[in-house]
Amino acid sequence: MAPFESGRRLCLLFEAQNGRFAVEATSVMEVASPGADGASIRGHLELVDLSKLLGGGPEPPPGIGVVLDVSPTLAVRVARIVEVADVARSPFFLLPPGLGEALPVLVRGAILHGGHLYLELAAEALPHRAALRPPSLGRSIYVVDQAPDRALVFESQQRLYGIPLPLVSQVVGTSEAFSPLPATTGPVAGLFPHAQVLWPIYSAAGLLGEEARCEGLFILSELAGQNVGLCASRILGVHQAFEPAETRGEFRAKGLPSAALFLDLQRMFS
Repeated sequence: MAPFESGRRLCLLFEAQNGRFAVEATSVMEVASPGADGASIRGHLELVDLSKLLGGGPEPPPGIGVVLDVSPTLAVRVARIVEVADVARSPFFLLPPGLGEALPVLVRGAILHGGHLYLELAAEALPHRAALRPPSLGRSIYVVDQAPDRALVFESQQRLYGIPLPLVSQVVGTSEAFSPLPATTGPVAGLFPHAQVLWPIYSAAGLLGEEARCEGLFILSELAGQNVGLCASRILGVHQAFEPAETRGEFRAKGLPSAALFLDLQRMFS
């Protein structure tokens, strides 16, 4: 995390369907309402939904048009303009690893301003990129053969999981600072700034190939040298004396309503 050392740095802050974004004011030619046709500005600058360009769904009309000073000129539809702000002293984070190849090209980093996280777009890259696709998992799915002596058990998307207690750094609640990723699929639910670190927040279900949803709690951990957060809807506490269940990788313990799945997270993130 690093604020810019001196001077002013004006950015246009805005919201789109799939998150909050920033772009340097020097890259903005105009902000205007769409024309009567709803598809262009003054009938000659066609609007492209920023949300679709970044891999999400369509932006509900009418929205607001932002004309970017790039080549070729690009007019994007966004949901709402927040403000033009001097972010020179706002914390700036580089993107963590593991988010795929396209996102670091389109996004320079993240700005924490007014308690919200904004992904700063690289305006000059937007006209030259196809729609952003989510990163592939890029790793196999592994489960443990033997449960740890003690583990934190949590629920996520109506399924129980366990994580060895030594891997748990902290459990924190989500806040307005959380920012979803632009693409709507993939194992990462979003990004969360905490303790001067930008944490990628993974979903256990997303790691298994299902939909990744943000939930109310984040389990912060260090896995294979990487800062990683995991979503949880509730914490069932620390348990021990696990016994194997019928399905490989699942274990039961006294006091648990059902078996918990133990992913071999260290191996998956190696």
